[in-house]
Amino acid sequence: MRFVSLSLVAAAVALAALPAQSLELPKRKAGLWELKTTSADGAPAAVMQQCTDEAFEAQMQKTALETAKTMCSKNDMKRDGNTITGNAECKMGTVTVTSRSVTTGDFTSSYKTVINNAYNPPMMGKASDTLTMEARYVGPCAAGQKPGSMTMPNMPVPPVPKSK
Repeated sequence: MRFVSLSLVAAAVALAALPAQSLELPKRKAGLWELKTTSADGAPAAVMQQCTDEAFEAQMQKTALETAKTMCSKNDMKRDGNTITGNAECKMGTVTVTSRSVTTGDFTSSYKTVINNAYNPPMMGKASDTLTMEARYVGPCAAGQKPGSMTMPNMPVPPVPKSK
């Protein structure tokens, strides 16, 4: 669970860095995407699936931009073809997260982001980490699945309490 928490923090910082400037960023193809996050420390991968469409992608970038404005004192992005490089310095509570991310891919079938984070002071016992997020297009969203909805196939579902 610790890895999932750090992964989500790192992902939040990386997403906050993405739309920082008037950089034209790619949007994922509408449909179901599988996202796999791994850590260089060998913790089990966190895998999730997310349904998306054009409106959800636009909202996600807008939200990330608003988050970056409040959390990040530095937020530089550069795009060169299918490679987007970001450098950010963001505050998460009392921790300053310095992040460098490199994203490659076409966003219609797959993309990969490698994030190097440094935490000052260390967060959850770590001064730094490297996370890799790999995403691939799976196909259309499942029937009844709404854009933005996520599932985590490798996470156990807690039992439903019995009614009395």
